[in-house]
Amino acid sequence: MSAEALLNGALLGGLYALVALGLSLVFGIMRVVNLAHGLLVLLGAYAAVLVTDRIPVDPLLAFVIVGPALFALAAAVQRLLLQRLTGHSAEAPLVATFGLLLLGQGTLTYAFGTSPRSLDAGWAQQSVSFAGMTVQSANLVGFLLACAVVTGTQLLLTRTRFGTALRASAADPATAGMLGINIPLMHALTFGAAAAIAALAGIVYGSAFSVDPNGGLPLLVLGFTVVVMGGVGDVPGTLVGGVLVGVVAAAVGGLVGPVYSPIAINLLLLALLLVRPQGLGLRLPARRQRPAVSDREVVAA
Repeated sequence: MSAEALLNGALLGGLYALVALGLSLVFGIMRVVNLAHGLLVLLGAYAAVLVTDRIPVDPLLAFVIVGPALFALAAAVQRLLLQRLTGHSAEAPLVATFGLLLLGQGTLTYAFGTSPRSLDAGWAQQSVSFAGMTVQSANLVGFLLACAVVTGTQLLLTRTRFGTALRASAADPATAGMLGINIPLMHALTFGAAAAIAALAGIVYGSAFSVDPNGGLPLLVLGFTVVVMGGVGDVPGTLVGGVLVGVVAAAVGGLVGPVYSPIAINLLLLALLLVRPQGLGLRLPARRQRPAVSDREVVAA
């Protein structure tokens, strides 16, 4: 194990955080566990493959098309399907999103076959020297994008009136609805934004590695691991959880072999749930934490 390996692991953890952020956002605002989240990451990668096959652009630039497309698709699914199911039971959206995962993976298999596909990005195959260490450009790009998206999302939620409305819809949907906040619209926008973030993660992931139609479930498990470690619904904590997963995987892989990295991560997750079930996020303890949304903020929103 070397410092270079740990640095690459930490940077790769940024990509893991980008994969998990939409999952955390949907649960934090909507209180829905989106089991189709891994499919959204795959759709981002495969949609970028379609765009770059027809237009000779960098995969990251394909996000200009892919991001809004997945935003619109996910928002429509939320309004037309999940919103109607939420009123029946808490389990109905869970079953529906799992069904969407299976349906989506089958559709991708039919359309693209079972062979892995990757995005042709020149920057993903390069490396950068830093302080005498060499880091993979794909890891660095993923980390920087994760920092930017996490920071932007946190500022949106805490410093804007729209973010106040989102937090109000999460804290007390009934009261927020009585005060004029359109809860279904807030949830549709949240689900759409989470899908767009997942699409960006899929583009970077597909450039750094490769994707196949059956990769939705492993990506979902990865996202859950990062979210639980960072704190469910904690946006900055998602980055903390991703970096931790990346560092542990790199450390264990360097010491005893990469095959043992998933085992070590799962053991760490179990230990964390026993010692600190709220995760390793940046939130203050409950007795010192500022209330999520004040009455004045709700009225202003």
